Amino acid sequence: MPHDDKISLKTFWDTLEQRLTASSADELRAILRALAQETPPTQRQTFLDKLKPMTKESAAAVKKAVGQDKLLADIDDLAAEIESAMEGAEYYEEDHYEWGEHYDDEDGLGAYEEFVEPFTALFDRAEAVFDYGDLKLARAAYQKLFELLVLEDDYGRGVRSHDLSNVDIGEARARYLRAVYETQLPKHRPKALFEQMQQVRLWIVSPYPMLDDILQISRAPLPDRERFFEEWIAFLREQKGADADAWLREAIRLARGTPGLEELARAEGKKRPRAYLDWFTALEEEGKHREVLVAAQDALQTLRAGLPIRAAVADHLYAAATESNETAARRAARWEAFIAAPSLVRLIDLWEATPNAERTDLMRQAAQRAKDQIAHPPRHEDVFDGTWNMDHLEQPVLTNKSTLAHAYLLAEDWDAGYELAAREKVLGWSSPEGAQGLVVSFFLALLSGKQPGALPANVKQLWEWGLEYSSGSGYWEAGGEKKEDSVLERLERAHAERIATTSMSRGKQTQFLAWCLDVAKKRMNAIVGEQHRGSYDKAAVVILACAEVLRLRDDRAGANAVVNEARERFPRHRSFQAELNARLGK
Repeated sequence: MPHDDKISLKTFWDTLEQRLTASSADELRAILRALAQETPPTQRQTFLDKLKPMTKESAAAVKKAVGQDKLLADIDDLAAEIESAMEGAEYYEEDHYEWGEHYDDEDGLGAYEEFVEPFTALFDRAEAVFDYGDLKLARAAYQKLFELLVLEDDYGRGVRSHDLSNVDIGEARARYLRAVYETQLPKHRPKALFEQMQQVRLWIVSPYPMLDDILQISRAPLPDRERFFEEWIAFLREQKGADADAWLREAIRLARGTPGLEELARAEGKKRPRAYLDWFTALEEEGKHREVLVAAQDALQTLRAGLPIRAAVADHLYAAATESNETAARRAARWEAFIAAPSLVRLIDLWEATPNAERTDLMRQAAQRAKDQIAHPPRHEDVFDGTWNMDHLEQPVLTNKSTLAHAYLLAEDWDAGYELAAREKVLGWSSPEGAQGLVVSFFLALLSGKQPGALPANVKQLWEWGLEYSSGSGYWEAGGEKKEDSVLERLERAHAERIATTSMSRGKQTQFLAWCLDVAKKRMNAIVGEQHRGSYDKAAVVILACAEVLRLRDDRAGANAVVNEARERFPRHRSFQAELNARLGK
């Protein structure tokens, strides 16, 4: 079973050999005795058998034990059994549906669970064949096994790589590719390896195949390594696409190190912008932060404006400027990153890197950038381009209205924030695509006259929801994943800093409070009137938050009127009345 902290096979054997060489005979005896002491009674004979030297006869016996001579036939037998099961998939579905066991998840194993154990055993045998050096057989066996992993019935089910929890599928893939390499004539290796590395991407979605996996899967050095690397690099330069680009950059790093990456970035950075990132990473590993700073600034001068990957370049610039204590460069890096990728997180980055006296003006500029991005969004195919790069560094950011609303509020552009939110519907506040919930909660928090840490209960709850929903945190947690806590915490801190240093004219206060109250009533009517029972608490909170603000502003009569109106509007909705009572108690 794969582990997050595992080391490569080559590193394992190299380290083992180093320790064996460094240990004396007495020390090795002590190690063996300690291992023997830990051996369970039922495994003692197996332990002793492993201490016998491997002879030709014993090696032949082991090969026979793993069934090397009929491995391919056994894989074919398993394939026939799986295909037979797939032919009867419809009857299996009907039987289990009648018994209340309907499998509606395409990733579920269903009838194929029984094949996991024999599948795993065949992968183990293929690994043994590889270890014994029969690479031609190993190549054929792995190919057959991988092809079985993409078989599926009419319901989209089959045995997938993630179902084989006791198989390290990454190492299996690496053994297959190493076998492809060593069984191919040298002059055909680049083309054959390229085709098969692309092929395994269809068999196994992740992890992504890299050349270093092939180097690390065997104790033996790669045959004809130097010749192959030069031919591999030349071949990849002639290929198109993200795959070829990634493998070219890796090959240059392995063959020529940091100087090779620098040469590639300087010569082909416009065509291959990720070469800059690889170069910067290599320099950072060597502790050369000043060189990263200069090189990243050059890259931003070279790369076309508007490229999303400029944000990643700016991140390297920011890290280097931090290490070098270059304040101006740090601020410039944050601005470049936001311009390239105007997301909420990068807006917070920009706020935190900017001195207090300059924040308002810079947030106004950021709001204009976000507004432009919303008005002229990137093409759908650019955002969802289907490439293998899961970091999305080259994909444009889809800026949403909540990001724009945050920028307006941090810029103290109250009118713009109001106009953005006023056009929206009073339902759907839990979506990060909207702005109304955030703007209403911000105005009520500001109009309360209290700092965010001292807000009354319902204003506080509404404010927390506003931040949570607008940042997308609620969506992430609902899906079973936890978004980075610091994003929400940093957002809270930014707005607390804004509220602590801001002011609003009396006329604006009156205008926005009246608007908030109007929206609150409409939201209550929509939620309770349409009987969205799961949201009665939200209707109660927004109404009572308005009442709390009115009371803090010495308008007790207005506060009581708001609560009484809510009670009288829905006298027979007991669940809503209960929510009002519970929230009033707080």
